[in-house]
Amino acid sequence: MKKIPVLFTLEKSHYHDYDFTDCYDINRNALTYSGQNAIIAHPPCRLWGRLAHLYTAPHSEKLLAIWAIIQIRKNGGILEHPAGSNLFRYMKIPMDGSPDQYGGYLISINQHWFGFQAQKRTYLYILGCSRSQLPAMPICFRAVTHSISYSPNFLVLDKSKNSVTMLKLCEWLFSIQRIIESNKIPQV
Repeated sequence: MKKIPVLFTLEKSHYHDYDFTDCYDINRNALTYSGQNAIIAHPPCRLWGRLAHLYTAPHSEKLLAIWAIIQIRKNGGILEHPAGSNLFRYMKIPMDGSPDQYGGYLISINQHWFGFQAQKRTYLYILGCSRSQLPAMPICFRAVTHSISYSPNFLVLDKSKNSVTMLKLCEWLFSIQRIIESNKIPQV
């Protein structure tokens, strides 16, 4: 079985729990990935969001998400970014879910459906798997108890958990990545 490349993971990400993943975290530069497998990418998002002006991260950090989109356009894959990210407009990916010129498209998910404690609207850019091939998405009606930022009606989620990818979401993304790989035409 080919290892699944997961780029820009957290050092203590659930992705490291699987022996079939090839993880690139802060200790392993994702830009060194040169394979041809479909990737799962979680590039930094803070400079692409509505609060980008509050961060002092180097501008070069924005380039990581652009690089990840380019890799997906070469070999297929999935990129995860918050619903408020400006990355998709910048990369000319239609926000209405229709395919871009490369065949990639956006879907909207809520990470709460996958076990995240707070509402967390997220977009996935997917290339290499048609909508009809996507695995069933779990939808959860469990009460939301936490918020990522202050809200009088919810507990505030510990900041260390804001970027965690839940096991159920990891496994769902693995399913999509495997479909993308199986859709590839073998090179002769």
